[in-house]
Amino acid sequence: MKPIIKWTVQARRLSILWWILGIIAYVVLELAFYPSIRDQAAELEKSFSSLSDSAIALFSDTGDFFSPVGYLSGQVFYLLMPMLLGILAIGAGASLVGREEREGTLELLLSRPISRSRLMAAKAVTGIFIIAVVGLVGGLATAVMSKLVDLPIPFGNIMLAGVASTVLAISFGSVAFMITMLGRSARVASVGLSSLVALAGYLLTSLASNVSWLSGPSKVFPFAYYHPAEILEGNYNWLNMLFIVGVIALCGVVSWIAFRRRDLISS
Repeated sequence: MKPIIKWTVQARRLSILWWILGIIAYVVLELAFYPSIRDQAAELEKSFSSLSDSAIALFSDTGDFFSPVGYLSGQVFYLLMPMLLGILAIGAGASLVGREEREGTLELLLSRPISRSRLMAAKAVTGIFIIAVVGLVGGLATAVMSKLVDLPIPFGNIMLAGVASTVLAISFGSVAFMITMLGRSARVASVGLSSLVALAGYLLTSLASNVSWLSGPSKVFPFAYYHPAEILEGNYNWLNMLFIVGVIALCGVVSWIAFRRRDLISS
């Protein structure tokens, strides 16, 4: 497994580097404006008061854009960090094995003394490692930048929010990975279907606070169990994270069963 993990990471090292630089640049740009926004919070609050509750819910899980927690959650953790990491995760989940199969190199890998289970596990571990590295850097950059602009939120809480957004993104990637494992016809839809899971979860969860009948359907999606503002405040119920981890585990089991049974030559 180690040679495959090492080879896959090396093959994607430039992509990983660009993702890291992009995440850092995004965090710096978002938080660099906090001091000026903090000083004009009262005026800005009046301007945003005309927005509907539904519109506000799409960009923040607190309803308050200008408090320290509301600003950091709304600008970084509620939408854009999960979205960026989700794009990375979905792309990785769809391509780690899918590209090997599409380019005809999967049979070459399996001709080596390695089982399908170990090959799939190596690819899955590689994907989780890549997303975790980029997510950790994103969380660390956010924590450091928050200190530089005097955002009064504990360093540990910010890092935990980064971990939560990373795990959420991995759940999206695991859905793409699972769909890819089901076969060639499913593989072409992996990016679209996993993106639909991410987007539908975000929309339903955001609107559920104002549209009560959406609360039930939203619970089917991982995003409903991700509450970055609560993590930043230090009162998040971490049992919620079990649902997201459960989605990852379920996708892993289905992927393992499907990949072991597939006819890779005809599928």
